[in-house]
Amino acid sequence: MKISFLIHTVYGIGGTIRTTLNLAEELVNRHEVEIVSVFRHRDIPLFTIDPRISVVPLVDTRPNSPTNEKEHPFQLQPAAFFPQSEARYKEYSRLTDDRVRAHYAASDADIVVGTRPGLVAYVAQFAPDGAVRIGQEHMTHNHHKSALRAEMYEHLAAIDAFVTVSEGDAAVWREKMPLPSTRVLSIPNSVPEPQIAPSDGTGKVVVAAGRLASEKQYNVLINAFAKVTEVRPDWVLRIYGGGDRRPGLRDQILKMGLYNKVHLMGPHSPIEPEWAKGAIAVSTSRHESFGMTLVEAMRCGLPMISTDCDYGPREIIKDGVDGLLVPVGDVKAVVDALLKLIDDEDLRRRLGTAARESARRFDPAQVVKEYENLFEELVAATSQRSPVPDFAPVGDCVVRSDGELAITLVGPRPAADDAGLQLLCVRTEGSTEVRTFPFGQDGVATIPAGEQLGEGLWELFAESAATGGRARLGSRNVDQRGAMHAADRLVPGGPVRNLVPYVDKARGTLVLRSWVRPVHAEAGHVRLVGKKIALSGSLLGPATVVGDPVLVLRRRDKGHELTFTGQWDGENGFHFAVPCAAPAAQQITAHDVWDVFVRYASNAQPVKVGRMLDDVVMKKDIYNYPLTILPKKRKGSLVRALAKNVLRRPKQRVRVRFLYTASNDLALNVVDL
Repeated sequence: MKISFLIHTVYGIGGTIRTTLNLAEELVNRHEVEIVSVFRHRDIPLFTIDPRISVVPLVDTRPNSPTNEKEHPFQLQPAAFFPQSEARYKEYSRLTDDRVRAHYAASDADIVVGTRPGLVAYVAQFAPDGAVRIGQEHMTHNHHKSALRAEMYEHLAAIDAFVTVSEGDAAVWREKMPLPSTRVLSIPNSVPEPQIAPSDGTGKVVVAAGRLASEKQYNVLINAFAKVTEVRPDWVLRIYGGGDRRPGLRDQILKMGLYNKVHLMGPHSPIEPEWAKGAIAVSTSRHESFGMTLVEAMRCGLPMISTDCDYGPREIIKDGVDGLLVPVGDVKAVVDALLKLIDDEDLRRRLGTAARESARRFDPAQVVKEYENLFEELVAATSQRSPVPDFAPVGDCVVRSDGELAITLVGPRPAADDAGLQLLCVRTEGSTEVRTFPFGQDGVATIPAGEQLGEGLWELFAESAATGGRARLGSRNVDQRGAMHAADRLVPGGPVRNLVPYVDKARGTLVLRSWVRPVHAEAGHVRLVGKKIALSGSLLGPATVVGDPVLVLRRRDKGHELTFTGQWDGENGFHFAVPCAAPAAQQITAHDVWDVFVRYASNAQPVKVGRMLDDVVMKKDIYNYPLTILPKKRKGSLVRALAKNVLRRPKQRVRVRFLYTASNDLALNVVDL
């Protein structure tokens, strides 16, 4: 078989590059293997690559190269086929779209593997006809933002298999994003046997390795090692790796007086000789999708102390057998684990020996067997693959006066034998929710009035019920007039719902915005009266009113509240007058945001104030309310202000106003001018 790996760059250093090379170097013993590197930013890869592996760079960004393409006209145009929510989106362009598509248009690869979300999307769209399409997840489901998961749904549904590096993460993907036509499974990363003798456990060195990034929590490790050196001053800590946290960690080491005990060693490749110098290995990460460094250290005969974070460490280490697991962020637990191994050489050697033995299961030969079995199964099943519909579906959408949604296919229709075409509605916020509604012979699919679609954004696809092939539903016309009467359709004492279709302007596709609230405070008019903001609205849903209404302003992420008593108007109306000076006086950042709630009874949880019972999907750009400008309250004494010459500066001011958030909830904003 010919196997093609699509990678961001193979010329750097990092976990994805290392694991791809480990896998490729074992596969090339029996298969033809190529690594397609989207970018080439240096002449020679930092890792040594088996010459039997073909390396195909697509875009040259080497600074001194005569073929440098950083200023290529297409490189300056945004990518159309790479997910916009992907972390590296800004690095991709029309040029990368074209180069990847052109490469695979001429490719005879049997297997194509994408190694990060955006490249999985490329594989789904550009892999050769008949090739098996595989996506790899080197992070975790929970690591990705919901916006990226929403963009990736159609691409993940179009590939044959999605491979995570831990079973725990695979289970989360299966639970929270069901992909009926895509096989979701876990295969661990591989780590080859070191080419050097293992650690003898006699060196008084603790070793950690990995990117110097916040999620690795090296600050926790340094704090713990400071306490270790108080009782075991002859031990040292070496931290290998590069990253943006290096200056901060260096400052921490200097301030704590640990410059003779803790050393930032920089990146090292190969890393195995450095592991072998140590007696104990440590990882204090906040999260790990797998934990390459854990396996590397264990293969070098070191007992590993690791935080018990999701998901990799607990699937790699058997606590007390080949290493020790400690709670995330627990400095004392790290100290205790280090001293336990430092003070017990027999335990240290016993765990190190067990670690070396148990880590053999991650040998490339073992891992490649799992991949080869997967390849063979998927190649055999390729003939039954669900095709993408052979048309670009476009629909008109109408919201009827009773709240029913009718979506009518317009333009070219699918082949007559494509029976069972259905409307697929997918929500990917939190756990993925999927709903289907059949298209009739007239090309109309109906979402009944009162259909309970969970709150959030719903992406729409036309899907063949027979084959599972699907495509996003484009939009021609959207008639939202029925959504303007949402308040008239509410059932007294029932939950508050509204479903509004609209066009995603970036894609030209049809999207539904659903709001569902058990009890809801619908915002009415907002008026500026002197230095007060007057707010009126209606309380809707099954709420029993006790006493006067209370407006609650809750500072976002800061846990502070301000309350104001208002009055009820009629059966369910309310109004308040909010003095702008009150939140301004409590300002603690240059951009304070206060969420707005109404408490209708002392024993009831306050409910958010928002506006959702109309046809306007994104109110933050439409509703502009008046603002108040106030002098900024100075902190500290007048004497300190004079000493700092503050009174000679122009007076500082703040702006106070109500606005809507992206979810159409009301917020109060206090911002420095």
